[in-house]
Amino acid sequence: MAEEGKSVPLYDVIIIGGGPAGLSAAVYAARKILKTLVVSKDIGGQVAWTYDVDNYLGFSQVDTADLIAKFEDHVEKYGVEKFVGVDVKALDLTGKLKKVTTVDGDSYLSKTLIIATGKRPRPLNVPGEKELTGRGVTYCSTCDAALFEGFDVAVMGGGNSALEAAFDLMKVSPKIYMVSLTSVTGDEILQDKVMSSPKVEIFTEYKILRIEGESSVEGIEIESLKTGKTKKLSVQGIIVEIGLLPNSELVMDIVETNRIGEIIVDSRCHTGVSGVFACGDVTNVPYKQIIVAAGEGAKAALAAYDYIIKQR
Repeated sequence: MAEEGKSVPLYDVIIIGGGPAGLSAAVYAARKILKTLVVSKDIGGQVAWTYDVDNYLGFSQVDTADLIAKFEDHVEKYGVEKFVGVDVKALDLTGKLKKVTTVDGDSYLSKTLIIATGKRPRPLNVPGEKELTGRGVTYCSTCDAALFEGFDVAVMGGGNSALEAAFDLMKVSPKIYMVSLTSVTGDEILQDKVMSSPKVEIFTEYKILRIEGESSVEGIEIESLKTGKTKKLSVQGIIVEIGLLPNSELVMDIVETNRIGEIIVDSRCHTGVSGVFACGDVTNVPYKQIIVAAGEGAKAALAAYDYIIKQR
């Protein structure tokens, strides 16, 4: 890390984000002999939210922890510098050199910047949610379903992720309530499995008003969108599966974004700001898959390399 009194370190490329897109970009940048820095809160990104991956080329089925370890090992093979567990506080992209400042107050300069910050779960924004997050409120059934063994749990959402959460809970929970603003819209095979279970009760066209509990979740209050009638459900956990939001706040006022906050990029992952590229789920590129993100990361690194060559 940069120390007080020392000159600000200069890199060829700084990559913000440690998921498949960011790590793939790091490998390709390193192979082009670019001085590379990865800054990320964690390693693995959304991959860490699942148990295993069965659609990544070369792996018929792989445990996600193993896949993330392989990603990280590949990056380390090239000696890429990484700051993990670090948040970026501010960016200055106005000059020829891009300045990245972390929450610790350390600053780094780079000829190019690759934004690979991914997405995060969309919150409910209801009373009790923030206070009880991590104490019964979770956004990842894959990570936390097993922790609810023996407890009644609510799942908010009506798509595939919510159905998968309910399916996971069917193995460990005596009662599962699915609460959805609309009808259930996920995969029909998954719907059949979940809806046929005597453990599952579904409330369509309902919203959650509040999450109740002192030190942990004790229940939720829901309201019918049709009648306005409310109902309280006694649960010890709630899994929120209502979609994802792009982590684009750092550059929202700097680069162009679409209506949902995804960074708009061209076919070479360029944002429209000179020397600034973006890749992975934070962008408007369709099909949010690991293999797509990894490919976009490679493209972003190669585009950054081309940019640097042209500046010489």
